[in-house]
Amino acid sequence: MKKLIIFFAIMAAGLSLFAQDEFKLSKSTVSMAGTSTLHDWTADVTKVSGNGQLTFANNALTGIKSLNITMSTNSIKSSKGSTMDNNMYKELKAKNFPNMTYTLTKVTSITQKAGVYYLETEGKLTIAGTTNTITMSVTGKVNGNEVTFKGTKKLKMTDYKVEPPVMFLGTLKTDNNVTITFETTFVNTTSGLTKK
Repeated sequence: MKKLIIFFAIMAAGLSLFAQDEFKLSKSTVSMAGTSTLHDWTADVTKVSGNGQLTFANNALTGIKSLNITMSTNSIKSSKGSTMDNNMYKELKAKNFPNMTYTLTKVTSITQKAGVYYLETEGKLTIAGTTNTITMSVTGKVNGNEVTFKGTKKLKMTDYKVEPPVMFLGTLKTDNNVTITFETTFVNTTSGLTKK
C-alpha cells in the first residue's frame, strides 16, 4: 500500500510539471506589404481564427503539438482602397478558395533567452488552393495564460499560382515579392490551468 501511495504521488507531481494545453486565437495582426511600379502598398487580413495544442514543463513552453490558422481572403483590406482589394480577391481566387490556411507540421528547435522563446518551425501554407511547405523563425512570449507569437516571412505570389495584380491599363504592376508580418495571441482554454 505504501508503494502504491508513493507511485500515485510521483504521478501527480509529474502531471503538475508537464501539461499539454488547448489554446484558441484571441487576437491577431496579419499584414502584407509589397511594391509596385507606382507605389508601395500594404494590406491587413482582418478576419483570422486559430487554435493549437502547446506543451509546458515547469510553466515553460517546451513544444507545440499542433497549431492551425485560418484567414479569410475576402477580409483583406489594402492601403490603396477597394480597386486594389477587388483585384487581390480576383487573383487570390476568393470565390473558389475563401480561406488561406497555415498548419504547423514541425518545431525543429525551441530555445529561451530573457523570457523570449525562439522557435524554428515548418508548416504548410495554403493560398488560392495551392499548398507549399515553408520554414519560419518565430519568437514567442508567455504572459499569464496567453502566448504571443511574432514573425515575418517573404513569399512569391507565383509560388502559389497567383499572378501579381495589374491595374489601370497596365500602368500599375505589383511586384511578385510579398512580405507577411504577423503577431498572434493564443489564450489557454484548458479548464483550471494557467501559466504564470
